[in-house]
Amino acid sequence: MTTKIDEVPKRVEEALFFRLKQRGFEECDDRAKHYADCCRGRILSMAWACRAEAKEFSNCMSKYTGKIGTMKAMWIARGAKHKMTEAEWDILLNDVIASD
Repeated sequence: MTTKIDEVPKRVEEALFFRLKQRGFEECDDRAKHYADCCRGRILSMAWACRAEAKEFSNCMSKYTGKIGTMKAMWIARGAKHKMTEAEWDILLNDVIASD
C-alpha cells in the first residue's frame, strides 16, 4: 500500500512539524533574541515598534516550518516509519532543509 502525502496520520504530521519548528528555533535563535530584546519593557507599543524584528523572526521560521509538505513526502519516500531514531530524524531534517 502506498501512502499519499494527504494520508499522513495526524500524529505523524504533528511530529514532523514539531521537528521542523524545533530546528527553526535553533537556527533562528539570534532573531528571536533580537525580537525579545525589542519587546522587553513594552506592552502596546511592541506591535509597531518591534514590527521589523517580528517579521525577520517570522521569515526565518517560515524557512523551516514552510517545508512540511517536503518533509511529509520524504518521510513517505523513506518508508513511512512511525518510530525513527534520533539519527534518522537528523538525516531527514538535514535533507529537507537542503532540498531548496
